[in-house]
Amino acid sequence: MINFCLTVLTGTAGGALLALAGFPAAWLTGAMMAVAVAAGLGLPMRVPDWIRTIVFVVLGTSIGSAVTPGTIAEIAAWPGSLAILAVAVVVMIGASTTYLTRVWKWEAATARYSSIPGALSQVLVMALRGGADLPRIAFAQSLRLFVLVALMPWLLPGADHAVPVTTDIQLSLLEAAGVLAAGWVVGVALDRVGVPAGGLLGGILVSAAVHAIGVVEGRLPGPLLIIGFVVTGCVIGCRFGNASFSSLRGAFRGALESVLLALGVSALFAFAAHWLLDLPFGQVWLAYAPGGVEAMTIMAFALGLDPAFVGAHHVVRLIVLNVFVPLWLRRLSVKDKGKTGTP
Repeated sequence: MINFCLTVLTGTAGGALLALAGFPAAWLTGAMMAVAVAAGLGLPMRVPDWIRTIVFVVLGTSIGSAVTPGTIAEIAAWPGSLAILAVAVVVMIGASTTYLTRVWKWEAATARYSSIPGALSQVLVMALRGGADLPRIAFAQSLRLFVLVALMPWLLPGADHAVPVTTDIQLSLLEAAGVLAAGWVVGVALDRVGVPAGGLLGGILVSAAVHAIGVVEGRLPGPLLIIGFVVTGCVIGCRFGNASFSSLRGAFRGALESVLLALGVSALFAFAAHWLLDLPFGQVWLAYAPGGVEAMTIMAFALGLDPAFVGAHHVVRLIVLNVFVPLWLRRLSVKDKGKTGTP
């Protein structure tokens, strides 16, 4: 718990510094940067899993209270947007993999796993079975999320950089406790059955449901949102605790350039969706960006974009990747063995 307190203090200091400087999504981005630097220097940065789940439920509850009739009306355009996303993901993975193997001469399996936009834990499990370079993959995936959280608030058009306020009405203590408890139960259940971002999704589903049917009306107190952003930033920053920057220095430029390439590809497909479906470009770009479910959904909320739209796209993307990527990689591994004559 001492390490956690140190982590939160570090993250709060970083978030406060960027907030005072007027940075977009300051509490999330500043906490991530401060904790990443501290972790890279060897300080014990840690956020326990149970605290992370609680924070995600709190943020999910706040996101759910922001669901509006306009959000529901947009659902009609989601199938078309999801279809474009499917093509975008294939192109992003292919472009990044080709770039890493041909320009930077990365080993093929390592390049493939480093290019998959998904949860780090699932990617590493698949990579472990494939005999790829795990430290390099972990570094590339962590750098991907770091770069996206640092850059996207500056790049997204139509974003509101103030701390989001969904309504002027606050939930009573009893209402807040009830919604959070229900969100916790649903979130833990979703986590246990392997649903991506279960804690966050549980909070969103419960909160959106009770707000939609009129059981409760109002939002959680603003300070809880800031705490949630800070802890989320700390969770991302902690990923750099096991990174050996001296040994991975040679991988930095290739990993960074592949992330920027994937970000550019996602922007092109987001523009296509914007043009074809008349959806807000910034919102679609964040939904297509090759980041994690929690970070991108929470960023959408922090920037005043539609978090339900963004979160749904990232959840669907992860589910599809978890189903089809292992099959795809198995076929590629068989082809590689055939080319090299490996028995």
